[in-house]
Amino acid sequence: MKKYIYLFFAVFMIVFNVQGQDEDPLYTRAGFKLGLNYSNLTGDIDNADARTRIHLGAVIEFPISQRFYIQTEVLYSAQGFTIDENGEENKISLNYLSLPVLTKFYFTPKFSFETGPRLSTLASSSRSIGDEDTEDEFFEAFNDVDFSWMIGAGYKAESGMFFQLHYGLGLSNVSNIDGINNTNSLLQLSIGYLFKTKNNRRQEPISQ
Repeated sequence: MKKYIYLFFAVFMIVFNVQGQDEDPLYTRAGFKLGLNYSNLTGDIDNADARTRIHLGAVIEFPISQRFYIQTEVLYSAQGFTIDENGEENKISLNYLSLPVLTKFYFTPKFSFETGPRLSTLASSSRSIGDEDTEDEFFEAFNDVDFSWMIGAGYKAESGMFFQLHYGLGLSNVSNIDGINNTNSLLQLSIGYLFKTKNNRRQEPISQ
């Protein structure tokens, strides 16, 4: 019986090593991304309209296996909404420092399904209509921390350039006013680039 067990493990290790040799080596890659935000508030607020703003920042992609990766990001994310006040459009700006952690599953070598949590802290807020003397009170009307869940898809070219489309579902109350419950709603379209490390740069042939 022991001989069969030893034989089984020997065959398993041989197959495992052969498969490992056939797979491409995995590397951690860092880069940047930027793009557009289409953001709004949902919940108790009933007359808010979406705003189109920007996001940008740094990303790092960590390999777990040939198909699974973890992508962490540090982003400046300009969000907000517009609201009609006595016939005038008041543009509300909510600017966040965001830390998404995305699990990426590559169902083809270039296309991936991506999902994960995103933790954000409110860096600043502003409005186009309002009393400057009450800006501090306006900032305090929103919670400092926002938690959401991201889901979407991505495409990564061999060069390292990538495109992503994500939807962020707000899971925490944005408002810091008792009795009011609003959450962020966010659609993101991004373009970015992951730099190749020294180990995975393509080797150029030496000319004779």
